[in-house]
Amino acid sequence: MEVLLESPFWPGTLSPDVIYARVHDDSDGQRGDDHQIAVMIGRDADAYVLLPGMASLRFREPMGGGLSPRVRNALIVLAEAIRRDNKVDLEH
Repeated sequence: MEVLLESPFWPGTLSPDVIYARVHDDSDGQRGDDHQIAVMIGRDADAYVLLPGMASLRFREPMGGGLSPRVRNALIVLAEAIRRDNKVDLEH
């Protein structure tokens, strides 16, 4: 946890300005914004949570004035987890 939450990082597997979205497990086959969680990492390394019907929530990179560096790092980990689960789905 110390390494993940306390140090800024960028996994080489994520691409900037790509929305990483995952439908929740109890969606009963329904899709769309109301049934998924979505995260995007911008080119400036800020992390965004995309919420249905609302503006996105931004957690800035520490050098860019970010006040929640651990939350930003956790969102990057979430984006990678979504990417990996989506990849597994595509392989089956």
